[in-house]
Amino acid sequence: MTFRGNLPADPTTFVGRDRLLAATVASLGSGPLVTLIGAGGVGKTRVALKVGEQVRQRGDYLDGVWFVQLAGLREPGSLARTVARSLSIVDNSREAGLVHLLEALQDKHLLLILDNCEHLLAAVQELVHGLLQGCSKVTVLATSREQLDVYGERIIRVPPLCVDGVNHADELGRLHEAVQLFVDRATDAGHSIDEDELPEVAHVCALLDGLPLAIELAAARLGELAVTEIREQLSTRDAFPLDMTDQRFTLLVNGDRTGQQHHRTLQRALDWSAQRCSPAERELWARLSIFPADFARDAVIEVCAGNGIEADQLAELLTSLVRKSILIAQPSGVTRRSRYRMLETVAQYGAQHLGRRTDRQQLARAHAGYVRRLVRSAAEDWFSPREVRWMGTLLEEWPGIRAAIAFYLAQPGLETVGAEVAIDVSRTRFGCFAGMLGQTQDLLDRVLAALPAERGDVRMAILAHNAWIALVQGDTDAAMPYLAQVHDASAVSGDTDEIALQLRYAKASETFLAERAPARARASVSMFADLFAEFRRVSARGDTHMVELFAAMTACFLGDRQDADTRTAALLASVEEHHARWSMSWALWTRGLFELLHADPGRAFQLGQRALAIQLEIRDTWGPSFTLWLLACAAGELGASARAARLFGGVRTQASIVRVRFAGLGPWARVQDRIEQRCRHSIGHDDFDEAMHLGSRMSFQDLLVEALEDIPDAEWQSEGEARIPGGLTEQEFRIAALVADALSSKDIGDRLGISPRTVETHLMNARAKLGLANRAALAAWYRATAAALPRPLNDVWSGPTGASSL
Repeated sequence: MTFRGNLPADPTTFVGRDRLLAATVASLGSGPLVTLIGAGGVGKTRVALKVGEQVRQRGDYLDGVWFVQLAGLREPGSLARTVARSLSIVDNSREAGLVHLLEALQDKHLLLILDNCEHLLAAVQELVHGLLQGCSKVTVLATSREQLDVYGERIIRVPPLCVDGVNHADELGRLHEAVQLFVDRATDAGHSIDEDELPEVAHVCALLDGLPLAIELAAARLGELAVTEIREQLSTRDAFPLDMTDQRFTLLVNGDRTGQQHHRTLQRALDWSAQRCSPAERELWARLSIFPADFARDAVIEVCAGNGIEADQLAELLTSLVRKSILIAQPSGVTRRSRYRMLETVAQYGAQHLGRRTDRQQLARAHAGYVRRLVRSAAEDWFSPREVRWMGTLLEEWPGIRAAIAFYLAQPGLETVGAEVAIDVSRTRFGCFAGMLGQTQDLLDRVLAALPAERGDVRMAILAHNAWIALVQGDTDAAMPYLAQVHDASAVSGDTDEIALQLRYAKASETFLAERAPARARASVSMFADLFAEFRRVSARGDTHMVELFAAMTACFLGDRQDADTRTAALLASVEEHHARWSMSWALWTRGLFELLHADPGRAFQLGQRALAIQLEIRDTWGPSFTLWLLACAAGELGASARAARLFGGVRTQASIVRVRFAGLGPWARVQDRIEQRCRHSIGHDDFDEAMHLGSRMSFQDLLVEALEDIPDAEWQSEGEARIPGGLTEQEFRIAALVADALSSKDIGDRLGISPRTVETHLMNARAKLGLANRAALAAWYRATAAALPRPLNDVWSGPTGASSL
């Protein structure tokens, strides 16, 4: 979580409201919950954002000011996870969203702005109550058409802008707020207001009751209408050929005596604005209300074209609706192209219009189909130069993805289509990258509950994906219920080759990650090797790449040196061929793992640093914890024991954030236990624990400095370390000790969790370095050398004692 905030940039000027802003800021300083209440279009969101900007600039909140837009959220159960995503909190937890959110915010000092709460009142009440009870330094500023009714709530009503009858200025000659807003918006659109037009502007603002949204809609008409014409049309009470005024959309505010009048005024302004739109613009306005949040032009073309609106018209129509303040255009952070959104009130008006003129179900189906194709394209194309862009696109489209899956699950006979979309989301590994495994698992579980019993094949695929997510998190307990059903998949008829491979992939992952006995876990090496060959034949390149990645990892952890060397080199070559940035970080990590376990820990440290740099550049939330683990292990193998301890401490903290249990990942746990033991012998248990505790309390930025700084020779020398004699690696020296203890290659392999073939390779390398002809000579060399070793090395690597401690 980056504690600076996420307040959106304000594309237009903020007008007036000085007293309201001051009152709101003062209320924030005296209570944990303030709610801004007012009619739709009165400017609650703009006031909240301006207040947020003021207190941010003053530095009132150490951990920043965070804005959460709730208008597009239709699932109360996703509220807490939506808040977490808006705050950049990694949400990989299977726990209820509120539990994880409270845990993440319990010691944070921040202002949380919850915008547009009225349609989620019960869920917002529960969330805010939990925040106020469990997070003493969190302050909430909410906007709503109704009060939240939470204990301690302070209510501030947001009135319209000052109009003061039909006068355009106060006694000091300053323009009234409403008039100033009209002038500013006209200027933004390239239209100047003459001094003699100001009385007419004041009349327009008075007719619109000073409602900011209504004033902006009117100002947007300048150019096609003069100010006088705008005033004349708004003064005509029954000149609305659209006949929309008899279907007022409900915008009620409890206890607001002036609310009804303001609702009628806003309704009238929207009716008038719709009247001034062409039939095609009105129809597009209505159709665009189907989008749950912001949207791209490509989506508009796929969802809204047809039935009277041609695709080649859409660019011009979108531009026109932006000019008329119906739409707001902002550049995408991913594509740099425009994304569009409507204010909630404007969208509601369009939705009512859509109910009159267009089949909403047809539009919802078109939107769901667009999302389905988008997610499938991401799943098929993510192992490519576009994979990081796909990850960003899925994040932008996340509200639409949820809405599309919900649509399919609600349609009898289409539940399987919703399952396919959820599976494709999981296939992209987007949840790992974005820190949204919790929401990914929620989707998979929701689909699982909705699937008809006869679709056992699809159920097995969902179970396999859910099991895999739990396994890579090191949470075997969570994986087991899914795996138990996966193991029964042989009784399910009609499995496709693709689903059968997914089930085998889940089984191989279980053997690799959850099996505690190295001898049995070693079976995963051949399992993944076989799967890789079959995935290459029938699967998309992204799915195939994941199997190749796991095949290389298993070879490093459990296979022999030559196989690990070959597979990690091939993995790197494949990633370079496809120019896949995220995948490159993992290929470098895996090659670093090879160097750590089979060759040169110094090289492993360098590769880990390269992988970490990429992960930070692309803002990957998942990989850095694993790469910090690799760097900690490499530092320990290089003899920088204090550095390793600090990094292990930092890994423990970061792993808890991303919900990875390295202790639950068998291969990782075995390597870490061995290296930690070595470091403890080197610097002592107390110093190791102290350094690890220090690392666990480091900020992420300080931890990165620790990880990305090269290890000088002086660092390990200062810790009293001695280099391994004969230029042997630690593993070679350890194996020499066990040879001296008269263990066979098979016994040594079982002891160290590696294959007998790997043991023989290490022996061959050790004898070559030392110029020794056979095992007996190596055993004799070790006995003579070990007697002269410094005590720390002797404790770790001496024959029977060292062997029994591994």
